[in-house]
Amino acid sequence: RRGPNGAVNHSALPHNHPVNILYRIGVIGGSLYALHELKVFHKVVMSPDVDHEWFKIGLAATIAISAIKAYMELYEGKIRKQKIDYQNFKNSTHAVLFLFLLAAISFHMSLWGAYGGGKTILINILFGYGVLLQFMLLVPTWVQNIVTFIALTFFLQQYQ
Repeated sequence: RRGPNGAVNHSALPHNHPVNILYRIGVIGGSLYALHELKVFHKVVMSPDVDHEWFKIGLAATIAISAIKAYMELYEGKIRKQKIDYQNFKNSTHAVLFLFLLAAISFHMSLWGAYGGGKTILINILFGYGVLLQFMLLVPTWVQNIVTFIALTFFLQQYQ
């Protein structure tokens, strides 16, 4: 196997190796447990200390990222048979990067009043790296799109 710089990487395990799968499930489980212990869902939905206007901006950016992701993978990738890479879709890549930055700043600003700086950074890392990234690496894209749609619909109904 070759690494990103073209060098042979003998230590890399295949994507679907049981060790990689167990690692991802463990990180997701540990992150969800930590988020539960910090009572993040309850505070986001109920706490007056959370800046809900900033949270709504972050939620809108997240929905936009999900829509662009689904469009790129389903329409451009599957139907039009385009290769999804940076060279072919620079504008979409830049839009997603901007929206990601907007969402990260918005969620950080919204949680700051309830948790302060250190815990807010921890929560963003737990959710971003510990849940989202590991989930994206664990399941196929069609499952990601379905789960994202269901999760965002559920959360939008809970969050008023």
